[in-house]
This record gives sequence, C-alpha cells and structure tokens, in this order.
Amino acid sequence: MNRLRELREAKKYTLDDIEKKTGINRGTYNNYESGKTSPKEPTWQALANFFNVSVDYLKGYGYSKEHIYKLLDTMYKEDWMDETIFSAGLADKFLKDQVNNSLMTNFFAKSSIEIYCENHGIRIPNKLRRNYGKYDLDFWKDNFSFIFDDTLIKRLLTTRDSYTDSEIKRLILSVIAEKNTKYTIDQTISKLKN
Repeated sequence: MNRLRELREAKKYTLDDIEKKTGINRGTYNNYESGKTSPKEPTWQALANFFNVSVDYLKGYGYSKEHIYKLLDTMYKEDWMDETIFSAGLADKFLKDQVNNSLMTNFFAKSSIEIYCENHGIRIPNKLRRNYGKYDLDFWKDNFSFIFDDTLIKRLLTTRDSYTDSEIKRLILSVIAEKNTKYTIDQTISKLKN
C-alpha cells in the first residue's frame, strides 16, 4: 500500500487541494490513494518531490526521516539503552572495568547525545529535556542530520525490510557513538571482549 493518503492527510490537504497544487485530477489521485490505479514513474517522482520524500517511501517502502528523528527524540527523552552488552555476556566486565568507562556511554542514548552536543558546541534547549509526549524535530534536524550520511541509516529510507524501533534506535545510537568514540556499538562490544 502506498503512503499517498497518509501524506495528504498529514498536510491536511483535501483532494481539491492536491488537484490545485499538483495538477493531478482529484479522481485520479483518489484512485492512486486507494490502489485502484498506479501512477507512472514520472508522476511518482513528481509526487515524491511535492511531499519531499523518496519515491520508494511514497510507494510504501522504508521509513521516513521524520520517523527516524522521532525515534531519536524518544531515545533521548527516555534515556534509551542498547542492551546488547548484556546479551553478549559482557555486563560484568562492562560495569566493573574502569578502563572502558568512556565506552560505557556508547550504550546509553542520553549520555551519547549530550557528549556529541558538548563536543560540537550544541546547546540542548531546556524544553527538549522536559518536553515529554511532544516531538522536537527541529532540534534533531538542525543538529543530527549527519546520521543520514551513514549507509545503514540511509538504507532505512528505501528498505523493503521491516525493522523494530529498537533495531533502528540501535543503528542511530551506533552512528552517534562512533562520532564520539570512533567505535560503533559492535566495535565497542568487540573491544570489550578483548
């Protein structure tokens, strides 16, 4: 199923608005939304440009940047933790080894994000820290767009595979951890095993 209706409704556009803004007849667009007919490739591209998404996302594949930014926002506010350290059987070493304390932050979203911000002179607004239940996407878009430079995060935008939110959060945290310590989460686990 495509995302045409979802995007139209998110923008609070009527079918008449779509016709005025894109030139696509409202009945034709309605058929696209319902899946009765499918746009030709140039129309898919025009609609993707109009909604500022990829064609694959519009066709129903992948995750939106907005969804990924919302997960980042949630990770920070809930101080999400990647629990692979425990499943790898390294919890005792992780908790006791003072030498690797700097690596500990690689598994905690809030501290990893705060370290990144501190290292790059980014001030985290107080409202962001307290704004539970609301998303503050502008902050993340302005300061964390680098996550989309990562191949695996970029792949999420067009994938036909399905991932849990925890799997996506792990990828996001790994990219931030690498910026802070030069180690991804998997590299950190490998380093702790040695």
